[in-house]
Amino acid sequence: MTTMPARESGKGLSRDAYADAALDFIDAHGVEPLSLRALGNQLGVHATAVYRHFDSKNEVLEAALQRMLERENVQIPETGTPREQILALLRGLRDAFRAHPHMAIPNLTLQDEQATVEFVRYALSLLEQMGLQGDDLVVAYQMLETFSVGTNAYDWGEYPEGLEGRRRGRRLVGHPAMDTASRSIETMTEINDRAFELAAEALLDAVERLGGVDRSAVGVTGSRDRG
Repeated sequence: MTTMPARESGKGLSRDAYADAALDFIDAHGVEPLSLRALGNQLGVHATAVYRHFDSKNEVLEAALQRMLERENVQIPETGTPREQILALLRGLRDAFRAHPHMAIPNLTLQDEQATVEFVRYALSLLEQMGLQGDDLVVAYQMLETFSVGTNAYDWGEYPEGLEGRRRGRRLVGHPAMDTASRSIETMTEINDRAFELAAEALLDAVERLGGVDRSAVGVTGSRDRG
């Protein structure tokens, strides 16, 4: 692990600079070895300089999460139906964690309003446009959040080692379909991506039903390939 000679003050380094360095560190080494001291070493400053911006490792992780969303340009598009906009956000989050898989597990427990509150507000607004209100609105949001956070943690957590472990386990099942799907990390990832797409569409179908929309009655289909 390469470090720089330590400078005392860290003068001129912004909170964003620390967050960028933390995200780079996590991408390279994972979350476990990250500490405020390690982050200081990464930037060539003493740990006391890092403590001026962050009180704990969790705060560093939250800042790194926000920088990840900014770097990967995760946002809700301004055009399209509410359903299409929500689906675009789910896909954008998935692609961000695909690019930064070590952030997927911490995202299960991080509660950084600065990173996510605008997404929550906008998603609730879109769900209201889909006819959701009251408890149904909260249930619909919870469904989508649980699905997004859970699938990202399951599919990208400790990637590729975590997926390789599941690949070996599925080959023990002895079913030909499992053997074919789990012949490589690449085929497993393709299956996971397909499962994500189908499940996201099914969840949004359920959200629309909560909002009083019967898609079969209006002849609308949601599934599509991401060619």
